[in-house]
Amino acid sequence: MKPIVYSYLIIVVLGISAIGQTAKPKTTALPAGITGWAGEYSDKLLKNSVIKARLRKLLGTKNYTEFMDSFETLTSISDDGDVLFASGCLVHACTQLESAIAIDVKNNAIHAAIFNSERSTRYFNERGRKTPLPIVNWASKLEELKVNK
Repeated sequence: MKPIVYSYLIIVVLGISAIGQTAKPKTTALPAGITGWAGEYSDKLLKNSVIKARLRKLLGTKNYTEFMDSFETLTSISDDGDVLFASGCLVHACTQLESAIAIDVKNNAIHAAIFNSERSTRYFNERGRKTPLPIVNWASKLEELKVNK
């Protein structure tokens, strides 16, 4: 083969490789019937195998552990339109160590946040989606308490 043919072959191979790398992986579907979970305790979300796996991936090992540790007290899952929301806190440390989860059912996206009164709130959003309003409002109330102490 001539050198020019090798050049075209290399360009084609690299081009295909680049296309494969930019393809977005498919996100696992949310559990069937999740929209009916409003009013249930938040552990129903946290113990579901699909949500748990996606949350672990989103947060990473260290943040996942901290998230779960500060989710000892449970709240009911609330329904805010297309978003399910729940929060929890470390026993005897509410308003100091808290976590929240929001599931955007319409966009199949999981969001989480970890609040610690000694540092900035950390937000985690699948696929770079915008943090949903229930988490923003939850964090704002906690930040306001931190300022007023």
